Amino acid sequence: MASEAQIAKLALQHLGDRYDITSLDEASPEAEQVNLIFEDVRDAMLRSHPWKFAVKQTSPSTLVGTVPNQWDYMFVYPSDALKVLNIVNPFGRAEKPIKFDVMLNSTGTKVLVCDLEEPEFRYISKVTDTGMFDPAFVIAFAYRLAENLAIPLTGDTALRDRMRALADAETSAAMRENANEGVEEEIFRDPDWITARA
Repeated sequence: MASEAQIAKLALQHLGDRYDITSLDEASPEAEQVNLIFEDVRDAMLRSHPWKFAVKQTSPSTLVGTVPNQWDYMFVYPSDALKVLNIVNPFGRAEKPIKFDVMLNSTGTKVLVCDLEEPEFRYISKVTDTGMFDPAFVIAFAYRLAENLAIPLTGDTALRDRMRALADAETSAAMRENANEGVEEEIFRDPDWITARA
């Protein structure tokens, strides 16, 4: 699997042969620019889609104190979460989503709130180990890095736009590939007009 330096080299390669690094620690304009944006671009990409290698589930600890906005319960926000997706419905995936929110409590702490006493939350985690990345994600991420590196390194807006179009295309392809892994059960439910007659 690709390391951070390999992903950065791939991104720079997209900008042209003259842009290259041997290490992210080297003293070069390329390494400096990569280090400025690498984590932010990675986290934005992770947050943009429920990548299967990044989705986790947790039953967080209950917090005491005043629960904001008249919700019943307040919970610790996962320290590695980039985005909380949903509460796992204990009655099955076919049931309606359970409402929750993310907010600050009275002490300014980021918390999860809902009306379920013991919820299990699904969330996108901040994956920093590039060895966990799906290969399609690596390709898309490298193009997204190239898009963000194009102006500071080359000043070429046309190149930036080409990198953006390629990043968008590769990200869409990676999302489709990610969504196709696994099999969802078919859920057979009576249509509303039948249940309404019961």
